[in-house]
Amino acid sequence: MIHIYLCEDDKRQLNRWESIIEKYLVMNATESRLYCSTSKPEELLSIRKRSSTIGLYFLDIDLHSNKNGIELAQEIRKYDPRGYVVFVTTHSEMAVLTFRYKVEAMDFITKDETETLPEQICSCIQNAERNYKAQLDSSNRLLSIKVDKDSLVLDQNDIVAITTSDDSHKITVHTRTGIRQIAGSLKEFQATLNSGFCQCNRSTIVNLKHVLKYTRENALLYMDNRETYSVSIRMMGKVQKALNSIHSSIIE
Repeated sequence: MIHIYLCEDDKRQLNRWESIIEKYLVMNATESRLYCSTSKPEELLSIRKRSSTIGLYFLDIDLHSNKNGIELAQEIRKYDPRGYVVFVTTHSEMAVLTFRYKVEAMDFITKDETETLPEQICSCIQNAERNYKAQLDSSNRLLSIKVDKDSLVLDQNDIVAITTSDDSHKITVHTRTGIRQIAGSLKEFQATLNSGFCQCNRSTIVNLKHVLKYTRENALLYMDNRETYSVSIRMMGKVQKALNSIHSSIIE
């Protein structure tokens, strides 16, 4: 998942950016989401500090604030060194400053090109998602799921559990932010998951990274999204061994 952040002091421009991005998110199979839209640099930074998800930032340079867009990007880099920064501005002559301040901008969009602005913004989202997919793939965290004619990209670290659905042809993917039903079987997905996952009963696979506590007395896994999953008798030994290899202190 990529969180998208906007910072623009002109409300009319900000609304237009929001509209372009929301339309893109509705029209495409993506887990990216519009996470922050503000005219205040400090508000964006405050929200950024509370997230551990990689971001894509569309920033105006002249924000009529105590920080300009380049200085804001410098601050963002402290919390999101791999995030994607895009400057949208009328001050094209300031592009050279992005190199001086070492903010590693992914792109530079000129506001004056109003007709091509939607295309350029959407292109930046696509490029960020493509790069993000490559990063997940290289670290064995990519889960690519076919949805209609498109592929939905998920970070396996974001998945808390995968369970069977009431519909026998679908499974349910649980994350810390919600659930999503996807066509397929538990067996099919198990073959694509990395070693951080473990099946705990006939209908559930859990991500061990999200286990807060395992109680042997009632054979329950307590997850960090406030869900609990039972461990079947047949799976007890396997689950305890897997937890012991990661964090044995959570076993009670």
